[in-house]
Amino acid sequence: MNYSHHVLFAKDLTADDEIDNLFSQLQQIAPPSSLVENILASVARLTPPICRTAQNPWENIEFVVHHEDREPS
Repeated sequence: MNYSHHVLFAKDLTADDEIDNLFSQLQQIAPPSSLVENILASVARLTPPICRTAQNPWENIEFVVHHEDREPS
């Protein structure tokens, strides 16, 4: 496949190159006019997220610290 390297050094950047010619041949499409309404209706049907309070992960864990000269705590 040959790539067009001359575009990198082109003095006139407004001139069409191979990519511009390719895109000019593509068919233009438009989304249906009801697309936004369909998306909003779908989002409205979603269940709201459950908000939970953050829990302390250490709250139910008992720590035992051993010191050689003390009782375990």
